[in-house]
Amino acid sequence: MIVQTRDVVSTDEAFLFELYVATRKHEFSILALDEQQLHALLHMQYEAQKRSYQQHFPQAKHEMIYHGELPIGRVMTEIKSGNIHLIDISLLPDFRGKGYGTKVLKQLQRNAAKQKLSVTLHVVQGNPAQKLYERCGFYITGEQAPYITMKFEPFK
Repeated sequence: MIVQTRDVVSTDEAFLFELYVATRKHEFSILALDEQQLHALLHMQYEAQKRSYQQHFPQAKHEMIYHGELPIGRVMTEIKSGNIHLIDISLLPDFRGKGYGTKVLKQLQRNAAKQKLSVTLHVVQGNPAQKLYERCGFYITGEQAPYITMKFEPFK
C-alpha cells in the first residue's frame, strides 16, 4: 500500500469539498432538505470550516493524501508550542479502516520523533477514529465535551 502526501493547491478545491460532503453529509441527513438545499448547506458549512481553520491555525500545513495517483483524503497539521497539532485528517469512506489513516499517522509520528516533538489532537467523543489514535499510541490528556484531547510522545 503506497500512501503519499503533497501540499494542497488551488486545483484541489473540488476534491476537498467532495471529501467534506462524504465525511459530513450524514450529520445533516435528519434535516428535511432536498438535494439542492443540502448541497447549499454543506457548501456553506465547508466554507465556514475553511475560514475557521485559517483563522485559528494560520501556519497550518495542509496536505492531500494519495493512494498512488488517486486522491483519498487530506491532513492538516500545525507546529506550535513544542507539538505538532493534528488539526484534521479525513479519508473518503471507501478508504477508511484499511490502513491508510494508520500509515499517515505513523509518518506524522516519525516526523515528530525526528523533530523531538509530541503530537496532539482533539477528537469528538464517540468518533471511531479515537480507537485508531489509541492503537497508534495516543493517550487521553483531557476532556471538554464534546471533545477528547489526546497526545503522542515519541520520546517518552
